[in-house]
Amino acid sequence: MRKKKSWFGILFPWLLCAALLAALVFFVLIPLYAPQAGSELPAPVISFYDGGKKPYVMENEHLLFELDPKTTQFTLTEKASGRVWRSNPENAAADEKAKNSAANRGVLQSTLVVTYSSADGVIDYNNYQYGIENGNYLIEPQEDGSIDVIYSIGKIEKTYMLPTAITVERFEKFTGEMAKAKASRVKKVYTQYTPEKVAAMKEDERTALLALYPEAANQPLYVLIASTKESNKESIAEIFAAAGYTQEDYDFDMQLVAGRAESTNPVFNVTISYALDGEDFLVEVPYDSIRCRTEYPITHLTVLPMFGAAGAQEEGFMLVPDGGGALIRYNNGKLNQNSYFANMYGWDYAMARNEVVSETKCAFPVFGMTGGGGSFLCILEGAASYAGIQADISMRYNSYNWACAKYHVLHSDRYNVSAKTERLVYMFEKEIPEDTISQRYRFVDSDDYADMAVAYGDYLRETTPEYADALSGEMPVSVELVGAIDKTVVKLGMPVDSIVPVTTFKEAQEILNALDGMAAGNLSVRMAGWANGGVTQTALTKVKPVRQIGGGKGMDALIESANALGIPLCFDGISCFVYDSGLLEGFIPFRDAARYTTREQVDIQPYSIITYQPEHWRDFFYLVKPEYAKTGADNLIAALEKKNASGVAFRDIGSLLSGDYNPRNTTTREQVKQMNIDTLVKARDSIGYVMIREGFDYAAPYADLITDMELAGAGYSILDEAVPFYQIALHGAVQYTGKPLNLARDFTQELLRCAEYGAGLNFTFMAEDTKVLQDTVHSGYYGASYAQWKNEAAELIASYQSVMSGLNSVRITGHEVLASGVRMTVYENGARVFVNYTQQDYAADGVTVPARSYLVTGGDAQ
Repeated sequence: MRKKKSWFGILFPWLLCAALLAALVFFVLIPLYAPQAGSELPAPVISFYDGGKKPYVMENEHLLFELDPKTTQFTLTEKASGRVWRSNPENAAADEKAKNSAANRGVLQSTLVVTYSSADGVIDYNNYQYGIENGNYLIEPQEDGSIDVIYSIGKIEKTYMLPTAITVERFEKFTGEMAKAKASRVKKVYTQYTPEKVAAMKEDERTALLALYPEAANQPLYVLIASTKESNKESIAEIFAAAGYTQEDYDFDMQLVAGRAESTNPVFNVTISYALDGEDFLVEVPYDSIRCRTEYPITHLTVLPMFGAAGAQEEGFMLVPDGGGALIRYNNGKLNQNSYFANMYGWDYAMARNEVVSETKCAFPVFGMTGGGGSFLCILEGAASYAGIQADISMRYNSYNWACAKYHVLHSDRYNVSAKTERLVYMFEKEIPEDTISQRYRFVDSDDYADMAVAYGDYLRETTPEYADALSGEMPVSVELVGAIDKTVVKLGMPVDSIVPVTTFKEAQEILNALDGMAAGNLSVRMAGWANGGVTQTALTKVKPVRQIGGGKGMDALIESANALGIPLCFDGISCFVYDSGLLEGFIPFRDAARYTTREQVDIQPYSIITYQPEHWRDFFYLVKPEYAKTGADNLIAALEKKNASGVAFRDIGSLLSGDYNPRNTTTREQVKQMNIDTLVKARDSIGYVMIREGFDYAAPYADLITDMELAGAGYSILDEAVPFYQIALHGAVQYTGKPLNLARDFTQELLRCAEYGAGLNFTFMAEDTKVLQDTVHSGYYGASYAQWKNEAAELIASYQSVMSGLNSVRITGHEVLASGVRMTVYENGARVFVNYTQQDYAADGVTVPARSYLVTGGDAQ
């Protein structure tokens, strides 16, 4: 007889599910989505300059700084050369191109531009038009010799130190201290009201007067005539000041004025600090000095937008950090092209976007300009990850060429309220980050971009002791081996997502043995797609070698072989993104994914290169919390240390940087940057050899090899010339390669660019035939067949390392464009590398460089 189930047995599974659901709601969803008490942003205050007219001066043996208190504009003089740099063009107010736009004229005369958000959209306030012009600032010299300028920026009614209303007794006291003519002038702008006169007024006039000055019904008052002109108010205030009228008197008299509602206009406080540091000029803007009203959140801040601006008749260039560096020549006439703007360290993926037209990215936080036979570099030292570099030529908005940095302050994203309204609602960060914008201006007695790059290289070596390690003289060679990919295959008539091996650990071991024979030296290998699902890697909560390419035992044999050959073998991992991962992989999206300011999870769709829109048919991936990413990287390091691997390679650290704007636990980009540095230091200490991609400046000192460095850049139309600025600065301090030659559209072009930029060679291989890539999203590997490339790669490596022998450890000191498509790179030891990109031989000064080739002369070259 079948046993009947008890009621408890029937209900238990349902009760368990209900308990789990209740726990999920109570412990996760309610804390995550419950309304929070909005953090009030620091309220702004309004300041008025009442100091003297004498310039504020800072001076040392190298520099002279002079600030005009009437405008807060300044000049900076290099004493050795006499060269003068100005915060703003000398005749900015009279600029013909900007004369029809108050905003354009204002920017020309500004030292700051504030961008804020309101119900009317995103609005810019320059601090000349909305502050300096009305004297809304304070100038405060500091004990350390620096000078702070505290701005109040906004639509502020100017206040003059003269009474709006004053008793007869006090009025006669002050006018009695004035000369007869001046007292007479003062009396002309005031009207006396006695209680009797007020009582005799028409009812509406009396009501309006008493609403402002109720004490007029009780005693005689002098009241300032409302139609008094601003210029007259200023001179009357000076007369009162000369008669001994003070702030205390003003505050006392203003008690007679009623009905003064506090202005609700957008007003912002920003402090900019100036200091001299030896031969350098320092500019800082502490974020904790920024004040704004909650209803007008400040989104961006542009610092010294016109410093060093060059006029329409000047010759020179702006240096911007596109790729390895690029020049925009003054007055190049490219007004049909967009002005230059690029995000420092690329896009922050914790900020939503609906389309991707171009992916701007700067690897190093530097821009510069030339002038008067010299130049300056602006190095972003603090809050650099919040910045974007912008530059433009003359005659678009004004008659000047300019470059500057624009910084994020408060991030926001659009919140989808419902489909029933078209109103856009944005949610912002609750607090301004605790960081300080810091810009170091370094002056170079040369207008040659190579000399500017050498100066930046000197700066890096001064400030970063990690760069002191000696390098091999042989140019590096990097080879990436692809282990496994994901692919939909048909099994038993059904499409099944599968892991497909393209290079097993055993095949990788064979390729390593062959590479050891073909490379003259300084070979490094990156193993990609070896763990957690292959190239499309799942979360690194546990590090599991892919069974299909040989599993743990195959990995151990490969490591043992690489160690015996003395080849650094770096196992690749990605920690900040998570692909096809779920609960079984230890990833729970509502717990582990990063969030936008709207609290929505950051899930990212790949974008189409044709429509620029998200491709929803493809698998998306998550940006994870920075803490989760760091744990994943730590797990990777620990697993490789346990396996006795000689190296670790990071696919994201050093080439991607994103924050997390979860309102409950915000992590800024600056904080993530420091977490990444900590991870790189840990990797180097634990394993020994670290490989990164692209090489952001903050990560470069901790890498033994930077691969896939962006050399030529995005090539924006407004740019005139790509130059190896970053590479000149880094060469001899850290080794780097370009993009994989065999995956390039024109591998000869990429090879020549490596020779020009002093870069090593890079290849990506797989053992399987590339037919396996059909019907996958991995078409980028179509040139990766090792069998097809092995002979040509061996010849390229042998030739390149032989010709460029000894140059990897030597600093680059010069670079020239000899002719269209012909360039020369000069090394500290006297070597010269000539590169000819053209289809014809180049011959000059006894040197002949064959078409589409490179040549090395001098130095240690053979």
